[in-house]
Amino acid sequence: MDWKQWFSGDRPPALSAEAWLPHLRSYNGHEREAAVKALGRLGAHQALPDLIARVNDWVPQVRAAADSAVRRCLVDAALPTWLTVLPALVELLRGRRADHAPLLAAIAGYLVAPSRIDHLNEVRASLPRLVQRWLDAQEWQSASEERRASLIAERLTGHDVAAIRWALHRIDDLASPMARPALWLLACDQAHGPVRAQALRRLCDELPEVGSATALRLTLDPRAAVRDVAIARLRGTGGLETIRDRALAQLESPASAPHRGVPALLFLATVDPDGMNARCERLLSRSGEARPPGSLRAVALHHLVSASKDEAQQRWIRQALAEPSPRIQRMVVEAIRRGAPPPTPDELWPLVLEHRRADALRRGLTVLRHWGTWTQLRELLKLTRLPLPEGGADVLLEAFDRWCESTRQGVSAPAEPEAGRLRAQWASCAPALPPDLQRRLSFALIVSRLLESA
Repeated sequence: MDWKQWFSGDRPPALSAEAWLPHLRSYNGHEREAAVKALGRLGAHQALPDLIARVNDWVPQVRAAADSAVRRCLVDAALPTWLTVLPALVELLRGRRADHAPLLAAIAGYLVAPSRIDHLNEVRASLPRLVQRWLDAQEWQSASEERRASLIAERLTGHDVAAIRWALHRIDDLASPMARPALWLLACDQAHGPVRAQALRRLCDELPEVGSATALRLTLDPRAAVRDVAIARLRGTGGLETIRDRALAQLESPASAPHRGVPALLFLATVDPDGMNARCERLLSRSGEARPPGSLRAVALHHLVSASKDEAQQRWIRQALAEPSPRIQRMVVEAIRRGAPPPTPDELWPLVLEHRRADALRRGLTVLRHWGTWTQLRELLKLTRLPLPEGGADVLLEAFDRWCESTRQGVSAPAEPEAGRLRAQWASCAPALPPDLQRRLSFALIVSRLLESA
């Protein structure tokens, strides 16, 4: 059907619903509008996915026709089709071409009606999360008090954190205060730390005795926000000594403790900060089977690096770099980035290369960037002569590229005799570099006046 037929009135006879379906995807807006209106008149439920898509069409007349056509499908006979096309509502919930709120409200009223809600619940779990959240909010508005409590409990035991937080905020909207404590307790067992912290806080406000008992259980929670709420509660009611003894017992055998004893050590850092240095040193001094797990060693080293100064701090930084755990190495690199003094290159390379890993070398090169420009070049050239781990050559070339980039802001050659030593080192190491990198480095050295222009 071309444009001449549309404007001359020479159109084919009425088509069936199946014949109109392809026209919903036409590039011609008039054709899409006519198809939408025809399918709406025919009550073609099988066209619902395409009609919903046309509600967000870029042509206003097509959107208006699609809105009307979809509303005509809000009948009992179309319910099986609606249950299969609910994922298509994502586009309406995200659509910004028009205000779809009135249509969405009509669809929600149709779906959550008492005669249909049971059928909806059968497919609810398979729907996109955005649609599930929208249905929850719509059902909440018309649900009974009993159903509201049940809906909150269902969401609190789910895995969608946005739905969980929605349910958490709805607990206070329940009319019956007696229904709230059980839901707060249910939320305290949720997998998400911020949810547990909020639930514990509200439980302590609403039912202090139950809140104190729950705080005793959650004081060694792996999330800091939960521990802080529990500790604040127990400081006023007592019970910290009991938890302190339990934490000390867990540190005696951290391998079998919950979360490898990390929450226990962090709890003790909060309630007994003065003894933390000695406690961490004792943990790190253990060896053999008594050696603490890597996660616990990471926390202990992080504390000692942060709390120590001067030579003591350098000792812990070197020990952290020597640890085989990438997590501990990343921790100390971040501490150096935040201001801890880096070890000297002569101390750094034996520790880094001992791991025989390219990622450890990359972390060592990150630490090197905290030294001066010419110290970096000297050490990078030195590394070209050392045996590197597999993949280490590529990591070193990336470091040379970064050094070239850093010189673009302008650097001046060092004074003698360091300049002479660098020139000699460059002359001996440059042939081992790729030609392109060698040219770029040579240009940077000429610009900085370390080398003479050829």
